[in-house]
Amino acid sequence: MKRKSWLLPLVLLGLLTLFFLWGLTGYPHPAQLPSGDSLEAPSATHWLGTDNLGVDIYAQLSAGYFRSMGIGLAAAAFTFLVGGVLGVLAGFAGGWVDLAVSFLIQVLLSIPQLPVMIVIGAFLGQSTWNIIWIIALFSWAPIAKQLRAKTISVRRRDYVQLARLYGGGPWYLIRTHIGHELWPLLTINSLAVVGRAILQESSLAFLGLSDPLARSWGMMIARAVDFPGIYRTQFWKWWILAPVGALLLSTLLLRLLVAGLEQQERRRHPCSWK
Repeated sequence: MKRKSWLLPLVLLGLLTLFFLWGLTGYPHPAQLPSGDSLEAPSATHWLGTDNLGVDIYAQLSAGYFRSMGIGLAAAAFTFLVGGVLGVLAGFAGGWVDLAVSFLIQVLLSIPQLPVMIVIGAFLGQSTWNIIWIIALFSWAPIAKQLRAKTISVRRRDYVQLARLYGGGPWYLIRTHIGHELWPLLTINSLAVVGRAILQESSLAFLGLSDPLARSWGMMIARAVDFPGIYRTQFWKWWILAPVGALLLSTLLLRLLVAGLEQQERRRHPCSWK
């Protein structure tokens, strides 16, 4: 693998973002209102055609992209903070703190995520913030588990033990000797949450558990699939393939970006990934 294998997916992800940004800022058709006839084929007027209500599909895809990315980044931020703090705290403090955090991590990891997310989403209601909290709830545990194990490993190293003997306090040890070992692991794994959150949000929207007023790729796919006789017509070629393709492409680019960053960090700091 090339030394900067993360660069190509990053550039492609940036181009994809600009492509959908144009759909929100410069494209003449709105994502919420009809702007053409029902089920128009792709043309120079409607780049990716329209749905059964005459709403432009490219405009809907653009709105859905930033909605999915926003939810993914919010879930990643929650994961970064909660997973990082609890993972380091459990690994460094040990004792009953480690037991309590480890028990909570194991409980969340043992729960089948999608069925529970569906149940929680049905009870909490169709809200964007509810979707964010549901996804974040199940995102921090895997990272906290990794950071706990890594913190225990680093804490037992000779130079950390010597620093402790010479009077180094917990905050000094974490900031000076442990933090730089954990930072790449925490950052890259938090970034990976974005791709998973996009898939989870689309799954919940497909099941009707997302905000019905917001444009979502999962909701677009659900409406297209529910259209009578969709597969016996030509409509599926732009109504279904467009959101499915956008969903697959965005998550693939994020996964390649995470894999490239991880490979680079393994080469630069091999001890941090052992």
